[in-house]
Amino acid sequence: MAKKTLLAAAFIAVLGAGTALAQYPEMRTLTQDDPLYMQLQYDIEQSYRASRSRQPPALPPISIFTYRRKPAEDLFSLNARLNLPYDAIATLNAMENATSINNLDSLLICSRPGIFIHDPPRTEFEQMMLGTRLNDGLVQEKLVIWRYGFKEAYSYFPGSGFNDVERAYFLHILFRFPISQGSITSRYGPRANPFSGHPEFHNGIDIGAPMGTEVCAAREGKVAEAGTSPTLGSYVILTHPGGFRTVYGHLSAISVTLGAEVRTGAVIGKVGKTGLATGSHLHFEVRCKGGSTDPSPYMMVKK
Repeated sequence: MAKKTLLAAAFIAVLGAGTALAQYPEMRTLTQDDPLYMQLQYDIEQSYRASRSRQPPALPPISIFTYRRKPAEDLFSLNARLNLPYDAIATLNAMENATSINNLDSLLICSRPGIFIHDPPRTEFEQMMLGTRLNDGLVQEKLVIWRYGFKEAYSYFPGSGFNDVERAYFLHILFRFPISQGSITSRYGPRANPFSGHPEFHNGIDIGAPMGTEVCAAREGKVAEAGTSPTLGSYVILTHPGGFRTVYGHLSAISVTLGAEVRTGAVIGKVGKTGLATGSHLHFEVRCKGGSTDPSPYMMVKK
């Protein structure tokens, strides 16, 4: 297909030292009847061809389009229809998870695959993505993009996509359930202390299971701590990629040693009732950057 030049100047989103336009052309439909959609498809295909070439040609500045999402369209149906990786759509529109798109009526659509991160990052997810790419030495472009009438600065990593940890984080399946047979008896958040009855904040979830049930690593990682405490009893703490830690408390036995590397699903101990526990169960926490967070959004939680 011959390259179209419709409103070419108006498609340019960034201009490192220049200014960005206050709005972007709107695709009405995602069909061949819409010239802007056809322009977008041409530009995306050029990007894919360049990535496969031994001597990639210089690509034009990235272009931005707007699109009003139909109620039945989700991130993955748009990914397929646009021939654009879902992580490019998600990060350009500052989505923290796949369901965030349900809160967006109008989307920004880019002409090249890649990862977009606010400059500076605004969320833990963006901070995690930026740190990984800077550590890997990936090339970035500085962009200015208009959103809701305001300019927003971005770091754009051409051709980059979610790694395994980021994909799992985005899809809310970062950790597996640490016990094959068990049910949650106390969830994350405010509750009454089971001993005193006084209000307290529960930093994890309690999973009831018979004494001696195997406890498995919720994700691959490294044993950072393995010991005992008055509250958690016998416990294990694992570190994981992306700055996460998982805590396994009230164990009756510990099956790993300090510094050991463990794979997802490896047995690290057995359910017990050591420490402050009213019965046999596993206390399970997810920590990020030193603070606890609700494990439920990051795993397939059992009822």
